[in-house]
Amino acid sequence: MEWFAFKAADEYLGIEARHIYRVVEDVRIAPVPLATHCHLGLIYYRGEMFDVIDVVSLLGKRKAGMKDNFRIILVKWSDKKLALVPDGIVGLLWIEDGKNTDTVYNGGNYTVRLVTPEYIWSTLLKLTYGPDKI
Repeated sequence: MEWFAFKAADEYLGIEARHIYRVVEDVRIAPVPLATHCHLGLIYYRGEMFDVIDVVSLLGKRKAGMKDNFRIILVKWSDKKLALVPDGIVGLLWIEDGKNTDTVYNGGNYTVRLVTPEYIWSTLLKLTYGPDKI
């Protein structure tokens, strides 16, 4: 099975590649008032709206803030869409079915925690909206 790996803070995460729609850069993000601390705003890409999430902030590692020269991972699954802003992109990993049945994959010089888009979505739903308390 193919996984798309990226870096967020000091952690490597992987999402099944079939959920990755595109990786984009130089996209204008429209801010949204009173959103969660990790919600950077919205983007409109090829006729679709995506919520932009700072993955590092979502993991609780630091307060969200825009960086220069960043890339955005567009993720689509079921009827949901998210745009994830990581610290860096690693690329594709091939993990054979039946191996590494838990959520961690050791490959090369790093360990990748395999997550589903639904896990990210459920983490977002647990956050409170309103003025930033961090």
